[in-house]
Amino acid sequence: MQSIFMKARTSLETKGRFAAGAVPEAIADSWHRCLQSGLDPIGEPIDAVLSFQELRERKEKNERLIAIVRPELELLSNQIAGTNYMTAFADGTGVVLDAIMDSEFSASDCARSIRSGSIWSEEMRGTNALGLALHTGVTSMVTGGEHFFSKHGNVSCVSTPIFDSKGQIVGLLDASSEVAARQFHTQALVVLAASNIENRLFIDEHRNDNIIQFHPRREYLTTQSVGMISTDAEGAITGVNRHASDLLKGMDLGAARSFADLFQGGFGAAMKPLEGGEVIRLIDWLNAAYFARIRITRKHDGSTGAKRSIALSVPAVFNLPTVADAPVYRDEQLCNSLRLAMRSARVGAPFTILGPAGSGRTTLARTVHEELHKDSPLIVVDCRTANALGEAERLMADILGDPNTQDFNVRSGGTLVLENLVLIQGGAAEKLAQVTNRLLQLKNGPKWVIITTGSEEHALDKVDWPPHIKMAFSQITRMKLHLPPLAERTDFAQVAGFILSEISHGHQLSNGAVEVLRAIDRPQNLNDLASQLRVLAVQCPLGVIREEAAERHLGEGQRDGQLASGDQACPRCAGHTVRELKCLEINRVFRQCNGNVALAARKLGVSRNTVYTHIKSPEIGP
Repeated sequence: MQSIFMKARTSLETKGRFAAGAVPEAIADSWHRCLQSGLDPIGEPIDAVLSFQELRERKEKNERLIAIVRPELELLSNQIAGTNYMTAFADGTGVVLDAIMDSEFSASDCARSIRSGSIWSEEMRGTNALGLALHTGVTSMVTGGEHFFSKHGNVSCVSTPIFDSKGQIVGLLDASSEVAARQFHTQALVVLAASNIENRLFIDEHRNDNIIQFHPRREYLTTQSVGMISTDAEGAITGVNRHASDLLKGMDLGAARSFADLFQGGFGAAMKPLEGGEVIRLIDWLNAAYFARIRITRKHDGSTGAKRSIALSVPAVFNLPTVADAPVYRDEQLCNSLRLAMRSARVGAPFTILGPAGSGRTTLARTVHEELHKDSPLIVVDCRTANALGEAERLMADILGDPNTQDFNVRSGGTLVLENLVLIQGGAAEKLAQVTNRLLQLKNGPKWVIITTGSEEHALDKVDWPPHIKMAFSQITRMKLHLPPLAERTDFAQVAGFILSEISHGHQLSNGAVEVLRAIDRPQNLNDLASQLRVLAVQCPLGVIREEAAERHLGEGQRDGQLASGDQACPRCAGHTVRELKCLEINRVFRQCNGNVALAARKLGVSRNTVYTHIKSPEIGP
């Protein structure tokens, strides 16, 4: 006996009409549109495909969006792998630009239809999830016989639109399978992936604006469900993400032109604490309350957008030495170091950045300068070069300037970065000590930020400087920030993926390959990782780089887990081998977290009380 739906399906195919109540409303509406377009449910759908040249032009037009989508598309594919599925990305007109499918699905008839360049609008392909989502602007699921064309009756698919900050559909995500059952868990994964893409796209589009994140619950500020509004320097709204629209339901977002149209208290009053890195409370005009913070971003090169505000409580921004653009990384220790660096720079306090070679010491210093003093001079001095080449006099002239001209001089303000300070000797050390003393003594006008860098093993107190030079340099090295080696960063996978995307757009790393890379000991950290990824890009064909390929071309590596020399266990643990090793590890991590007990506890996976029990220093950070 036929179900009510199958009776409607049979009527559609034989009579060209059906009982609308027997079919889900969205599907019924789509069937009506298809009939009005003259499509035949038992006929052949139009196999509309762009030419190779048209497809290439379409991909070039959407190059930046594809770069954002591809990692999410691969993650989505991995999450539903082994279930006869494919995942696809289409642009805002329904043209498939990228697709990933498992071996089982690739052997099916569907795989020959859903390919790059194929057009999946309702007008050509009848009722299908991708075309339906494009028409309705909401997530759509079309299963088996719900497709208009009977030829598509053995496929189930779910698709969701991707919106930009103006509310326009710029693309669609789709997951299709020959599995007949409705896959609601797959729908949830597709929606989550689209949300991640929208948030990344929003941040990329508004790097030159203030991006204010807000949510009724504070702990949700670090999740993908956060609302985001971007404004220019005067508070005019330049963009709103979809979650913000959901949170502000009841407000007329279409009529809102400025921050003050949505929230009470005024733009200037809200921005002052936000710029200081604080999480504040916002109240909208319907008296709903939210927690809010600024999202840290980096300006696009050469942009003319409004000046951005900087958040200190969110992931730090770090340039990699081998890439042109800067991603946003999410390692908590890096975020903590950047927060302290920004605080120091804002009040003109010198600080030292310590970390192993290639960990991003100079990059962090440059980041602080670009975020706070971008229009002021930046002088980076490698003390090894100044010492070896006898350039002490030129160093002095560069920093102090020519008093007989109106060119740059000491009173212009800016940032002085001294790399490898412990290696400077002789006359160069004398001149440099004079320069730093003079900069610290400036009372009026723009301030200088003095930043030094070095490795953990080079202790300043062990350098054989004359007493007056050692005293001068001690003033600029009291505040110490620690950067972890790459192997200890919690965002290793994102780092590796980003560097590889800059090296080759056609390669992706599997989870297994990431773990192989993570296990390799690399003395030069980011520099070595970039070199290893270049090897993989050359040796491996385009596509996903698997674990086996990474092991074959890079070999097995060991993570260096040794403790820093000179560390001593606390009196309670000294002399007990196992306890001593654990105590040394706790103290090492505590020191690298700049005395932040909570952060050290999270990195170690222990309680705060455990950290308190073993630390030797009484100076506890925030």
